[in-house]
Amino acid sequence: MKKLYFLAAALFFACGTNAQVHYSENFESGNGSSWKYTDLDGDGRKFVIANASSFYSGIGTKSLLSYSWYNTPLTPNNLVSSTPIALPSGQSNLFLKYTVASQANSYGAEHYAVYVTSSDDPAAVLATTPVLEETLPFEGGIDTRTIDLSAYAGQTVYLSFRHFDCEDQYILVIDNITMETLVNNDAKVVTGKIDKYIVANSQNDITYKIKNTGGNTITSMELNWNDGTDHKATVTTNIKPGETAEIAHPTKVMYSDLSNKNITATVSLVNGSADANPGDNSVELSTTVASQVVAKKVIIEEGTGTWCGWCTRGIVALNQVNADYPNDQISIAVHNGDPMVVAAYNSGAAFSGFPGMNVDRELKGVDISPSNIGNYVASRKSIPTPVLLGGQYTIEGSTLTATANAQFFVNLTNANYRLAAIVVEDGVKGTASGYRQANYYAGGANGPMGGFENKPNPIPAADMVYDHVGRALLGGYHGQENSVPAAITDQQVVNYTFTYTIPSGYNPEELHVALLLIDQSDKTIINGAKLPKGAVAAVSDVSLAKSTTIYPNPASTNFNIKFAKDGKYNVVIYDMSGKVVTNYGSVSTSGKTANLPIRLLPGKYLVNISQDGVSYTKELLVK
Repeated sequence: MKKLYFLAAALFFACGTNAQVHYSENFESGNGSSWKYTDLDGDGRKFVIANASSFYSGIGTKSLLSYSWYNTPLTPNNLVSSTPIALPSGQSNLFLKYTVASQANSYGAEHYAVYVTSSDDPAAVLATTPVLEETLPFEGGIDTRTIDLSAYAGQTVYLSFRHFDCEDQYILVIDNITMETLVNNDAKVVTGKIDKYIVANSQNDITYKIKNTGGNTITSMELNWNDGTDHKATVTTNIKPGETAEIAHPTKVMYSDLSNKNITATVSLVNGSADANPGDNSVELSTTVASQVVAKKVIIEEGTGTWCGWCTRGIVALNQVNADYPNDQISIAVHNGDPMVVAAYNSGAAFSGFPGMNVDRELKGVDISPSNIGNYVASRKSIPTPVLLGGQYTIEGSTLTATANAQFFVNLTNANYRLAAIVVEDGVKGTASGYRQANYYAGGANGPMGGFENKPNPIPAADMVYDHVGRALLGGYHGQENSVPAAITDQQVVNYTFTYTIPSGYNPEELHVALLLIDQSDKTIINGAKLPKGAVAAVSDVSLAKSTTIYPNPASTNFNIKFAKDGKYNVVIYDMSGKVVTNYGSVSTSGKTANLPIRLLPGKYLVNISQDGVSYTKELLVK
């Protein structure tokens, strides 16, 4: 089951209010039956008119479709040509527009060409140069294309699409075809972006994604962002009709107060004139100002199953990302349809195909492969996050207790966050047939795949060991209700304790706990942490404790920790009741010393220092 479903994508297609449409075809009326359909390679398959509306909203119940995979890999060479189209003369802004779509999030690299010719004879069509030829992105999706046909004004033409030079993707969709005269100076703000969290007194970009939906090149625009005050600036550009560009507003965003900010980003002028269609010229943005931001842990959730022959690729990908980015991400294998499945996890992740991958629950159903998985970590580990997660877990008998803490660096009165803990097990083995792993890379026919090309299909259960297996959701898929209060103040530490009864058959020595903070407004993961095992000072190393010095002590605004050697240490401050009051996370030393800030009331505290399973505590007096 290489591909299962399309992901739904909402997109509204409309011509500009002042555009003059000369020809349109959406295949709903049956006119497409008069087009010429040619099977160029004689494999018995052609373009067809079929219903793709369940795949993508925004298109009707009939579209042009051509397959490069239909229960088996295909190598299409299909041509379809329209009935004659008479184009008006004297049109300098005459453009072809259409919707193009392919398999969402993976297997979307369809290759096709567009022709405008004076004949619909297939040989004559192929003898001409296409007005557009492209390979769609592997991730697929849905988009519009705009092609200048001004050179064909006054002619009667045939419009042709050819699907070819690709294999084993899925489906090419063409719909919503128009030929129209576009107005000048028409820009559309597709999206706007500012980081979800920004640091007080720092400079931050607002970025616009702008599409030229007019008939002339956009050489300049006036951009404005308004948070109660206008911030207008003129930028030079070179956006041709139908093209899209990302542009940063020259005026940076900077705030000193810790609060939520709502911003309207607008294109106010195009080429020095009012936009011809101003209804699509602005977007609403929001950001939250934090006192500081911390390093982000990227959460990778892989959809897999022992029944899935392609899922050996996911196994190799997780091994690769853990080798390349051991400290920047947490990998969890979410099983489907096999003995390791957790129903609530499988249902919540809602993978559309296997293997699949959700990244921070923000990028959903994206392709997982050893060659690209690291790119997601590299690009996302620097995303600002205003919360530091920490804690620990202990196992006593069959009871696992995870003590979680989250230190926030924002002021919020209506926070909508939840903590969640996921129990993960490595080294899972089984003897039942359900633990056999299907392997479509056997024999090397589908290329090398981390050694799986040298293994059989299926791989016997006795030869399989499964790592990163998601075993339990503590707090549910979306997190524990009321684990984080609605009112949060800067530097506040929130504590929560999860408990879990370990089933017989699980190996406690191979269990670990991933802690997540989930934003309930969009269900994305803000940050994560892999909790260390053991209680405070549960493992004591007297020599290390003696060789570690805290100074000055008493301290007021800062203190230093002098270690026996350079490295990375986890540092947490507890009050005398055992409550976490400051979690510094992973601290790197310089010259065997770490300098850390203090924001605590006067009193006595315990500084817990841990590394590689060794944990010890030193006293700190704050004056």
